Amino acid sequence: MFFSDFTGCEKKAIHSFVGAFFYVWLFLWVSPVSAIETCTLKGASEMVVWDAIADGDSLRLKDGRKIRFPSINTPEVAHDNKPAEPYGDQASLALKKLLSGTKKIRIQVVGKDHHGRVLAHPFLMDGRSIESLLIEQGLAYQLFSEEPDIYRACLKQQEAKARKGKTGVWSDNPVLDIRANRLKPGFNLLRGKIVQVASPKKSDFLWVEMDGPVVIRIPKSAVQGEWLKKLAGQHVELRGWLVDRKDKSKGGRRYKRWMIGVYSRDGIFVELP
Repeated sequence: MFFSDFTGCEKKAIHSFVGAFFYVWLFLWVSPVSAIETCTLKGASEMVVWDAIADGDSLRLKDGRKIRFPSINTPEVAHDNKPAEPYGDQASLALKKLLSGTKKIRIQVVGKDHHGRVLAHPFLMDGRSIESLLIEQGLAYQLFSEEPDIYRACLKQQEAKARKGKTGVWSDNPVLDIRANRLKPGFNLLRGKIVQVASPKKSDFLWVEMDGPVVIRIPKSAVQGEWLKKLAGQHVELRGWLVDRKDKSKGGRRYKRWMIGVYSRDGIFVELP
């Protein structure tokens, strides 16, 4: 299953991969910063020619395929009469700079998203991970899918380094308190307290009620329910694409207004008391 970003425009859905995902994100503090290196290509890859850059995390190949980077999300550039998000243009320019002087890159295809785009890890011809380089510059957030990701640990280290250094998107704390009444559809980093966890027998998902207008949905196959239930009463940080369900509350049925999907325990950050 892959992500979906739920915002409606082309960049928005990777639904099945991270799909969108419920995220409570397990933060990784890295040891010496100097020991962190850019992630590099592992295993077989395909050499391709890129044609155009859509934004910081997607591009089009000469053969017509549209590529979406599966392990990162960069802030939006201006589209559909919406202004660019902070660091959206910088992320797009950073990708253009990385690819300047070469039309060839290497990719590792891992699937497709709901828009039909190919999900593929991109690499420079010398093997350096483009996803890693963008995270390193503080211009991308790491995503955690339900699928195995051999670059996950390395990218975690890169993000922890950028976050610790308050680089780019981390220069102004991007994490919203779910009770702050500033929620909006699209990709968000949220913080809140888990109230309770439900595990309906006829559902493939665990439902996590937060102490605000947010409920988290996570596949039972991705996280052990008993582990998740032990987090009740604790504050967690999560990330993903928020879906506004205000229309679902009509007709007498009562739902938390916002739903966010998380697809991996790796996306769970349990805050220390």
